[in-house]
This record gives sequence, structure tokens and C-alpha cells, in this order.
Amino acid sequence: MVRPQNTLDWIAFVFLIVGAFAWGFFVTDINILDVALEAIWDPLDDIVFILIFLSGLWWIFRVFGPGRR
Repeated sequence: MVRPQNTLDWIAFVFLIVGAFAWGFFVTDINILDVALEAIWDPLDDIVFILIFLSGLWWIFRVFGPGRR
């Protein structure tokens, strides 16, 4: 089992959890990140989606990348 082991792992893990909830609401035709973050700053939800994407890439690398036993 792969668990978060350092700060970067934990940050990426949190963004993956946020992304999972965002997709859950997306199924109901609600972009929860847009609703929550647009009031703060319009491009913020786009930045968060990019960070979610990068977090997914990070965890794919962690799980399947070199050095995995």
C-alpha cells in the first residue's frame, strides 16, 4: 500500500480528495469549485483544477514509477 510519506505527498493527496469531491458534484451538474472559488477570484478554480491534475500525475508516478518495490 502506498501512503503519503512527505509534505508533497500529503499536499497532492489533499488535492486528489478535493478533485474526487469536485467530480462527485460534477455528476449532479454542479461545479462546486467554481461556485466556491469564483467569489474569491475568478481564475482560482482553474488553478485548483490544474493542481488536481498535477497531483494525479504525481501519484501515478509514486505508485507506478521507478523505485517501487
